[in-house]
Amino acid sequence: MHDLVIIGGGAAGLTAALTARKVNWNANITLISDEELHYSPCALPFVIAGEIDGFDKISESLVKICEENDIECIIDKAIDIDVVDKLVETEKGERLEYTSLILATGAKPIIPRINGIEKRGIFTLKTLEDAKRIDEYIEKCKRALVVGGSAIGVEIAVALKKRGLDVTLVEICDRLFSRAFDRDFSEEIEKKLRDNGIRILTNSKVKSFFGESRVRGAEIIIQDKEPMELETDMVVLGTGVRANIELAEKAGLKIEHNAIKVNGLMATSVKNIFAAGDCTHSLSLVTSKPMLSQLGTTAIRQGKVAGTNAVGGYATMEGVLNSLIVKIFDLEVGRTGLTEEDCKYEEIETIVGKAKTTTRAEYFPNSKEIKIKLIFNALNRRLVGAQVVGYGNKVSGMIDLLAFAIQRYAKIEELKNLKYCYTPPLSPAEHGIVTAAENAHRKLMRYIESRKRSF
Repeated sequence: MHDLVIIGGGAAGLTAALTARKVNWNANITLISDEELHYSPCALPFVIAGEIDGFDKISESLVKICEENDIECIIDKAIDIDVVDKLVETEKGERLEYTSLILATGAKPIIPRINGIEKRGIFTLKTLEDAKRIDEYIEKCKRALVVGGSAIGVEIAVALKKRGLDVTLVEICDRLFSRAFDRDFSEEIEKKLRDNGIRILTNSKVKSFFGESRVRGAEIIIQDKEPMELETDMVVLGTGVRANIELAEKAGLKIEHNAIKVNGLMATSVKNIFAAGDCTHSLSLVTSKPMLSQLGTTAIRQGKVAGTNAVGGYATMEGVLNSLIVKIFDLEVGRTGLTEEDCKYEEIETIVGKAKTTTRAEYFPNSKEIKIKLIFNALNRRLVGAQVVGYGNKVSGMIDLLAFAIQRYAKIEELKNLKYCYTPPLSPAEHGIVTAAENAHRKLMRYIESRKRSF
């Protein structure tokens, strides 16, 4: 009998196992994974770009990690769950009886239905093996086509450009990062990519790939224009991922919004079965509505909660803000909470505060510009979202602070009165978040006056 069986050795699964071990030293814990190495998928584009010196720097033996923490590790694939007899069956024929079970089955790449997509030279980027194949294939290429303009598509486009390829990025929407950033921030990203020689085709989709056994090009349909043919030596698909829920569906777990339904304890609809990571849904901390949050940070937090509760502890997952940061060459762009477009969809009336600041006193050498956008609910004055773009390793700290402000229901006045430090080599005399909040406060006063006049 296994006190806890975990299916999946990624960020959520391994975190759950290590957390469970800390919470209950006496528990018999077994982890099943179909990959022998544990690694960070987020690091893959940076190895391909040459910024990290080799895949061995981001990976280590899963078996070794488990052995060091008194966790049994089985390299195999789980193929069936018997929820009545509490059994997990693997591809190699093992049958593991469990008291508690955690599903951390992750997600798999979405493969669009495009003619010729089976040709050699067309890749997804989700696993370590995917990245190794791309890294090797680059050596025989001069041109690359990337399909999809979200984080993975943009990061691999940058990586391929750094490897010396001529890169074209195709996005079906009217701009890159259309669901993560508002238009003004998407434009900053697109400008940086174009300034560094990456061609961007928005409002465009790939109709087909041509070539014999190996891809040689693509037919692209651009809105309101004639179809064009683009020659390429390789293609990387960055068209998103889909929750890997087949095992859960087969076992009869409740599925919601194409992911495993869980509550705040990461418990599923079946007693003693928990789930964590990209295979689950989350709740928005702002709207309290279900949403997908397929981020490494979310997987780790969910893994801690599931691992704690599965062995008798108590922890909760209160929700997510989908805080995100990307680095595009030397440009940093981050976001948290809702965008202005999200607010329109949710029918939230907003007050938006904007500011430009610098990474240090503007007269100090190498001072760099930072732009900040704060989005407040006009009715209760609470911060509901933020976006920051700039340079100098400052953006992530600002996004983390603003995410905490959203968690604490901070209002315009509280951010306007934020206490901060200052020294010319490290920070400007006026904090950008304060300046943006002051901008929002002035708009709020005008908003209140206009409301008064309307009655």
